[in-house]
Amino acid sequence: MRFKKTPSFAFTDTPRKRAALRRKQQRERDALPLFADQIAEGQPTEDEVMARRAVLPDQQETRWRSKRAVEWRKARRMIDSLPAEEGRAIRRVWDCAPYPADPSRLLGVLHSYSLGKLDLKRPPFPLSKTDAGGSQIADLFAKPDLFVPILKARDIAEDPDRYPLAERHAAYHHLQAAASKNKDRQRAMQDRVLASDLFLRLGELEEAHA
Repeated sequence: MRFKKTPSFAFTDTPRKRAALRRKQQRERDALPLFADQIAEGQPTEDEVMARRAVLPDQQETRWRSKRAVEWRKARRMIDSLPAEEGRAIRRVWDCAPYPADPSRLLGVLHSYSLGKLDLKRPPFPLSKTDAGGSQIADLFAKPDLFVPILKARDIAEDPDRYPLAERHAAYHHLQAAASKNKDRQRAMQDRVLASDLFLRLGELEEAHA
């Protein structure tokens, strides 16, 4: 299942940041010139501010990692509570989602499915696997050189186990292309469903041989 690692934050102490701090503190003193000396006495030193800023990213990262971990566990519990076939279909749809693999996004997919707004066989994006950033993985289910006529592609989708893997891949891509170009909306929808079913079957075969 797609997973995006939590990025790390690091604070760097630079002359530019120190110069910006000096300008900020000067503006604070200039705003109340009669009390400039008292304001200066209450302002922290550059070293104190930089030391405090160096600690903040670690604290923020810890809070963010904890929040993401809670969300991942919640999403996985929701998937595990589904019937086995639905859970596998959700995972495959998630593996094709065109957005970052963050837990909040996965929870959004699950929420849409719970409301009946997401059809696992006809999601609102192509069934082509994506990386953690949501970009399609070029070498997985890539468009094959093998040509399969549309009628044969439909036959393959109806009974994929009878055909070699290369023909199944070719049929999947041909059905996707036919669905996007066909002006007959009913036939286009039927081809899209066949392509979706074939994709899910291909995913099962990959898992079985993993």
